[in-house]
Amino acid sequence: MIRYTISILVLGMVAVAGAFADGIPPLQIGVASATINPPVGTFLGGYDNNRKSTGIHDNLYVKVVIFDDGGSAVVFAVLDALSIQLFETDAMRSAAVKKIGDARLKGERIVVQATHSHCAPDLTGLYGASPGESGISTAYLEQLTETVADTIARAWAGRQAGKLAWAETSCCGWAVNDSEPAKIDNSVTILECLDASGKPLATLANFACHPTVLDGDTTLTSADWVGGYYAAMGASLPGEHLFLQGAIGAWIQPKTPERSFALAETYGKDLAEKVVTALKSTKPVEGTVLRFAQKRFLLPLANEKFRQMTELGLTPRDMKGGSVETEVTWFSVGTAQFATHPGETAPVFAEETRKLMKSGPKFILGLGNDHLGYIVPTTYFDDPTSVKFADYLTSMSPGREAGAAMMAALAAIIP
Repeated sequence: MIRYTISILVLGMVAVAGAFADGIPPLQIGVASATINPPVGTFLGGYDNNRKSTGIHDNLYVKVVIFDDGGSAVVFAVLDALSIQLFETDAMRSAAVKKIGDARLKGERIVVQATHSHCAPDLTGLYGASPGESGISTAYLEQLTETVADTIARAWAGRQAGKLAWAETSCCGWAVNDSEPAKIDNSVTILECLDASGKPLATLANFACHPTVLDGDTTLTSADWVGGYYAAMGASLPGEHLFLQGAIGAWIQPKTPERSFALAETYGKDLAEKVVTALKSTKPVEGTVLRFAQKRFLLPLANEKFRQMTELGLTPRDMKGGSVETEVTWFSVGTAQFATHPGETAPVFAEETRKLMKSGPKFILGLGNDHLGYIVPTTYFDDPTSVKFADYLTSMSPGREAGAAMMAALAAIIP
C-alpha cells in the first residue's frame, strides 16, 4: 500500500529579500517524499513473467525536488520503479498541475525519472502472468499517479529560499560494462540543495549502474542497491537523498558474486560514502535563473516486439507504426544542467550529451520521462558478434536509428 512519509523538509515560504548576503535573489527550493510500495501480489518488472511481490524488504519512494526562480519552476520527481512510460508521466503531470492550480507550473516542466529497480512493479506491461498478458496493475498505477501528484503539491507548498552547490567524484570497482568492458563511466556528479542557513535540504547524485544485484528469484519489493544508498545517506546527512540513474544501456551492471540483500546494501553504502566525502569540498552553482526546453519527436521504430506490445494489449501506447512518440527534456538551474534520455542508453550517448552542454555540473537522466528499451550504437546492429550481449540488447531496442534520432532532438533544444 502506498503511504506518505511524515517528513516534509520545507514548511513555509521564506522571504526572498535579504536571504543571502551576496544580494543574488535566492532560488526557492521545495522537497518532499512518499513511499510507493505495492500490495502483495503485484507483478514485479524485469526478469521473468509471473513474478509477484510477496512483501516488502525496503521501501520504494517517490522523491521530489522543485526549483523556482520566481519567474518559472521545474519539478523533478524520482521514482523507485523499473521504468516510467510517457503516457504514465503525462498522467502524473496532469494530476499535479490540477492539484497545485498555479498558472506558473506547466505540465511539461515536470520531469519524472525511474531508478530502474527490477524488484519494483511492472509499469511497462511486459511482465504479467504470461508473455501475452499485461503486468500493469491499473489500481496501483492510479494510486501511484495520485501519490506523485500529492508529493509534488506538498513540495510546492513548502518552497523556501535556498542555494545550490555541487561536487564530483567517482565510484569504481563494482559497476562494470558487461558488453564493452573498456567503455565505463564511473563518474558521480552531485548537486546539494541548501537552505538559507546552509543546512542540506536534498542531495542529488547521478551515477550509472543497473540496480540488479537482486535476481529473478527475489520476490520482496526493494530498490536494490539504491535502497542501501538511501539508508546510508540518511544515516549520514539530513534532508532527502535522490539517486539519479545515468546511461546504463550497454549493460552497465553491478558485479554479482552473490545475489543478496547484503551485497546490495554494501554497494549502496559504498556510493554513499563517496558522495558524503565529496560533499566536504563543494563548489557553488553560479546563478539562479531557470531555463527549460522540451522536444516531442517521433523515434524510428523497427522492432516488431514493440508493435506486438500494442497488438496484444500489453500497453495502451500506440506502437504499431514505424515510429513512436517520445520526448527529451533539458533544463538548467544556474550553471547546473540536466538532460533526459528516453530509455537505457549506452555510455557514448551520455558523453555526446555532455559535449552539447557548455557549463557544468552536467546530469544525464537515463529513463527520463519515458523508457523505450535499449538505445545503443549502430555497431551493435551492424556487427553484433563483436559486442557481448549485442543480440539481446538489440532485440530490446527500438532500432539502429534510435540513438541518432535522440541526439538530434537533444541538439535541437540544448542551447
